[in-house]
Amino acid sequence: MSVLEEVDKHRNDIVTDTYSTTWREVLSQYKDGDLKIDPEYQRLFRWDTDQQTQYVESVLLNIPSPPLFLARNEDGRFEVIDGLQRISTMVKFFAPEVFGAEPVPAENAEQQENDINVPSLLTEGPLVPSLEGFTSVTLPEPLVRTIKYARIAIILLEKESSVRARYHVFRRLNKLGSPLSDQEIRNCTGRLFGKEFPSAIRMLAADESIREALALTEDDEKRMGVEEKLLRLLAFNHSEKPLKHEVSEYLDEFMVFASEGKFKLTPEVAERVKKAFSLIREAFPDGKAFRFARGGFSTNLFDVVATGVYINLDTLDVPKFRARHEALLASAELKELVGPGSNTRKKFTGRLALAIGWFESR
Repeated sequence: MSVLEEVDKHRNDIVTDTYSTTWREVLSQYKDGDLKIDPEYQRLFRWDTDQQTQYVESVLLNIPSPPLFLARNEDGRFEVIDGLQRISTMVKFFAPEVFGAEPVPAENAEQQENDINVPSLLTEGPLVPSLEGFTSVTLPEPLVRTIKYARIAIILLEKESSVRARYHVFRRLNKLGSPLSDQEIRNCTGRLFGKEFPSAIRMLAADESIREALALTEDDEKRMGVEEKLLRLLAFNHSEKPLKHEVSEYLDEFMVFASEGKFKLTPEVAERVKKAFSLIREAFPDGKAFRFARGGFSTNLFDVVATGVYINLDTLDVPKFRARHEALLASAELKELVGPGSNTRKKFTGRLALAIGWFESR
C-alpha cells in the first residue's frame, strides 16, 4: 500500500464535526444524561478550588479556552474525550441546579473540592479577587447568566469514527507532547512583564554550589527545577503578600511581581543565596540536606532548611548547621509539618516559622 493510500485509509477512520455551544447547553446535556463522564474517568478530576475559580473567572472575562473533545456513541449520547477538568468544574459550580445540592460551609469546602456533587465555593480570582466566597447561588445573576451563555467550541468525533481512531485521539490529546513544568511557564510568562528577573534567576541557577547542594535529577534540572527552588526561597523571604491559597499560585504571583521590577535580585541578594547553598553543600554533599533517610528530594524539607540557613546565615557555620539539621530530622515539630496535607496553608506557614527559629543561634 502506498503512503497516499495509507493516509487516505486512516483519514476515513475519523469523522468529525466542529461547532460551538453554550455552557448552559453542556450542563443540560449532562443533567439529562446525554453527556457521559465515565465514573473511572471522573475520578481523574483533580483541579483544586483555586484552579476551578480561575476557570470560572476566565469564562466571566471571556478569556479564550481550548475546545472540548467529545465522541458520539451508538446510542446518540456524548462521551468526554478531552475537557474533563473544565466540564467537571462547571458541573460542580452549578451542582445546586444539576443535582439539587446545597452549598457546603467554607470550612468543609477544601475537603470536597473534587466531588462534583458538592457545590463550589469560589476563592479569590487572580484578576477578580472579590469572587471569593461566592457560589452559583449567591453570585450576582448577571454574572451567572454570563457564565451559562458563554460559548465553548466543540470538536465532535462522530459515531462513524472507528474505536481505534478514538483511542488515538484520546491518547494523543492526553499523553503525547512534553507539557511545560510550572517553572517553565513562569519563566515564559514572566518575560512578558520584564526580562531582568527571569534572566537573573536563570543565571543564579547556573551556580555550581547551588546545583550540587540540590543534587536534582537531570530531568528536573532540564525542567527548570533549580530555578523553581530558588524562586521558592526568594518568594518566601521577599514577597510582600502572605500565602492565601496554594503555593503554585503564590509563586506565580511573585514571578510577576519580581518581573515587573518590584523585587530586584541584586548582587547582594544573589551572593547571600550562593553563600547559603555553599554552606549547605559543604555540610551535606550530594543533596542530603534536602532528603530524608529514605526517599528522594523533599520540597517540604527544602522549605525549612534553605529558608532557615538563608535567614540565619550570619550566625551559622558548618558544625552548627550539621548539628541543628540532625536534630531537625528527629524532631516532632518537623514530623507534624510534613506528610499528608503538607501543602495546606497551615502546614506551609508552620514550616517557615520552624525554619526561622530552628537555625537561630543557640
